Amino acid sequence: MHSVSAGRKGPEKNLEGKRILSIYYRHKPGGLCKRLYMMFNALVGAGGEVHYIAVEPYPIAHPRIIPHILWTPFQKKEGLFFWTYFLLLAPFYAFYIGRKEDVSLVSVFGGIYGVLAVFLKVLLQIPLLIFIRADGKEIARVLRRAPLRLFLEDFFLKSSFSLADQVIAVSHPLKKTIVGRYGLSPDKIAVLNNNIADDLNRVTDWQECRRRIGLDDETFVVLTMAVLDARKNTELLIKAAHLLKQPALFLIVGEGPERPYLERLVNEAHGKAQFRFTGWQENVNDFLVVSDLFVLPSKHEGCSNALLEALSFGLPCLTSDIDENRDILKSELLLFDVNDPASLSDKIEKMMIDPGYFKKIKLLSEDARKKLIFDWDGRIVAYHQRLLF
Repeated sequence: MHSVSAGRKGPEKNLEGKRILSIYYRHKPGGLCKRLYMMFNALVGAGGEVHYIAVEPYPIAHPRIIPHILWTPFQKKEGLFFWTYFLLLAPFYAFYIGRKEDVSLVSVFGGIYGVLAVFLKVLLQIPLLIFIRADGKEIARVLRRAPLRLFLEDFFLKSSFSLADQVIAVSHPLKKTIVGRYGLSPDKIAVLNNNIADDLNRVTDWQECRRRIGLDDETFVVLTMAVLDARKNTELLIKAAHLLKQPALFLIVGEGPERPYLERLVNEAHGKAQFRFTGWQENVNDFLVVSDLFVLPSKHEGCSNALLEALSFGLPCLTSDIDENRDILKSELLLFDVNDPASLSDKIEKMMIDPGYFKKIKLLSEDARKKLIFDWDGRIVAYHQRLLF
């Protein structure tokens, strides 16, 4: 259960009396909900009151974070019938809740949810703030979604952007994509990267953490954390691992539709690499502490929370060479070809056998970490203030 810490440092209480409505259909493991709850915490920490519409309560507790549950007859909150139901009813329910609770601002993560506030925006002139976490059209392409779904998602994005008073992109490459594709004014879109906590001084016992998850002190451990789908490209990491001449353990933390395929891929190949699929983990600290290297092989990202968590623990990191990752890790030494397992395997192998190279990768990762330490909560609150006052 996520909660607001009573004594944590945060923005000044300058949202007193302001009610902010958000919409996201249900809790899902991953970076989006993690940041959504961080935003809620920041807003109530500044004195605001957050109302949210969903089909089930979120795992977050605070007296000023108030759920409004849209009843649904569907046990499974996925699929064509559920989404048709949700998209048709949610705009009316949002209008009802918005009027009933006298909300001052609608703030949502994702373009599709901006459309659901259409009546609040058009009829009540309530400001609309939209945070865009990733390129939905590119995600749909990578995941090979049906053309009709791709068309509808693109339509919702265009409609949301036209309604929004302010759009916040999670990276500069994403802002460039949105401006170019949808013809928005650059002034309408700001950029707010994800941040990382400056908590390298946390007390940890490396050996105890290794024992807790059944590892000896000698094993070189490579970690990845992701939803196991085509977009995250874990297949490439497994193929790179099979090319290694040195033994290593690959921890794959996450769950998703590709897990059975990835497990088959592991079992069909023969090499010195070992693998452990951990499933989804609510607390990944032990895995971060015991690892020697973090790898992110994604074909598409917004601004990876998993990568930022690894950096916050002081881990050396390697990522696929895509614009979104390059926006965080700018050195060529930290990047590898998204379609070439050998390029990744060579870097991992060199880190295992060359202490000087390992140290260089670690220092470059540390440089990236330092640039991502800033007051994210304060900036989130500031964006809401601009539309409220």
